[in-house]
Amino acid sequence: MLEENWNTYKDLEPIRRLRNEGRELLGKTLTLTEKRDGENVSTWLKPTGELGVSSHNLCEASPDIINRFKATKEYNKAKILLETELTFHHEYILYGELIKEVGPTRIEPRHKKIQWILFDAWDCELKRYVSYTQLYQMAYHYKIPVVKVVDFFIPTNEEELFAKIEALKKWCKRHRREGIVGKDYDNQVFFKEKIDLPKLPKLPRQPQVTLPSMPQEKRIRALQHAFDEVGEANWKDTKIAMPIVAKHFSVEAKEHNYGPVKDMYQLWVNTPIEQLKPHFTSEKKESVHT
Repeated sequence: MLEENWNTYKDLEPIRRLRNEGRELLGKTLTLTEKRDGENVSTWLKPTGELGVSSHNLCEASPDIINRFKATKEYNKAKILLETELTFHHEYILYGELIKEVGPTRIEPRHKKIQWILFDAWDCELKRYVSYTQLYQMAYHYKIPVVKVVDFFIPTNEEELFAKIEALKKWCKRHRREGIVGKDYDNQVFFKEKIDLPKLPKLPRQPQVTLPSMPQEKRIRALQHAFDEVGEANWKDTKIAMPIVAKHFSVEAKEHNYGPVKDMYQLWVNTPIEQLKPHFTSEKKESVHT
């Protein structure tokens, strides 16, 4: 597998931050697994046959992470798994949690040894994460530890969904786990819920904000910048000038938090060109850019 084909593990959000705030999970079969407290480390075969080791966001993990992973029993097992599966034309990226003696959140008890625990595998041909059953079988046959399933669940309404999450958070506290990860493998929708985050009320629908209109001097300034970019020769050409005018009005509005200018065409048509030339505005421009 070429380095450019490496696939960073998806960022997981709580249910409330999913695209449809959890409604997309209703009626779906959810696999809920424990979330271990460690470093996200993925591994895959390079074209040279060497084992590539990546962190959550970097294709080439830092040397200290690579050395920690190599110190585990799972390093060689993962290599054998990937090599063997490749002979059957199955190419995977394996994702695991590298558990150190003391985890980043310190929620889990101190561990006696460093261990790499498999939590997902990416099928490079199908471009999707394999099911938990397939993941478990891979881990079982190559004797690699895998995250444990806490529950299988098909929520029928939002109240049922969030009641289940709260119950599983209590399980996590009793068993000293950072949280849970939920996965709808059919639609590849994943989420996480952690026990060390506050429970915040759901925000109401964002009210529509009405920004103040742009004052005349700012409108003239936007036209002046557009005139400087377009040039006098092309200023009356609608196809050339208007896209640039619109761009500078947009920049001016965003920079100073003004509402969109709806009459920019009329401003472009009716503003005398002499008002836009540098000798009329040199003193203003100098004060603006200083």
